[in-house]
Amino acid sequence: MVNRYILIKSYNSAYGPWLRAHLKQKRILGDREYSWKEAQQIIMDMDTRGVHDDFFQKYFWAWAEHPEYAPDLFSLLRMVLPLEKNGKLDLGAIAKLDVEAGERGQRIIFTVEDAAKEFYEFCDKFLTKPLARDLERGAKGSKLARYFEYDESARVPDHRVESREKVESATQEIARDLLLRFRATTPQKILEDIRSTLDRHYEKGLALTSPEHSYNHRSNFVSISAHRSSGKDKRAEFFITPSGGRGIVRDGYQEVYYPTYYVERN
Repeated sequence: MVNRYILIKSYNSAYGPWLRAHLKQKRILGDREYSWKEAQQIIMDMDTRGVHDDFFQKYFWAWAEHPEYAPDLFSLLRMVLPLEKNGKLDLGAIAKLDVEAGERGQRIIFTVEDAAKEFYEFCDKFLTKPLARDLERGAKGSKLARYFEYDESARVPDHRVESREKVESATQEIARDLLLRFRATTPQKILEDIRSTLDRHYEKGLALTSPEHSYNHRSNFVSISAHRSSGKDKRAEFFITPSGGRGIVRDGYQEVYYPTYYVERN
């Protein structure tokens, strides 16, 4: 079966060798691995000498969000490699990178099946298991509410109107219902939702998005968004993520742990 969609991760350690090769070519970094602290010292030394490199500055500040993890971002990769053609991602160029990454045991191109598996693993690790532990340990409603998205939050009684006890009881019940829903999630259900959502919203989202307004849709298991740049090419891009859980991830680490894919029609 031919895959109708090509997915490319926003964050992928496979991008690292090309990013570091670019910085080596600029003689900013050398052959070895560097820590964020070392990169910080390098950029401070450059500032002292009055040397400025726009790419390294973007690389460094992206790294500062999660110092333990290098900023292996597709947005940075696009700045150093010719990955666009006629205002769109050049899938031929990306396919060549995928072959090169494969020689290192890595990948650039993913399928909807890959995304469904990763979304399920994210839900299990960051939502299902932690929520189950919190409920078992008798966590208060204020902690359980971290797992809520808009629909769950809307069910919580207004604390300005209802008693503290009623709000707490309702929050506990909502959290238990949410855990049942998380536990009923399967990779197959997510896969079916991804396929259905893309088939219904991919072309529509790209057609309706504008520099002033993005296109967004949230289904049972996934969220999609389309954005159009304000540059002369007005490039439109389409993303897919899990439908919830971003807020549960530690601030600054969402781009590392929260699965986000660019989507292109094959």
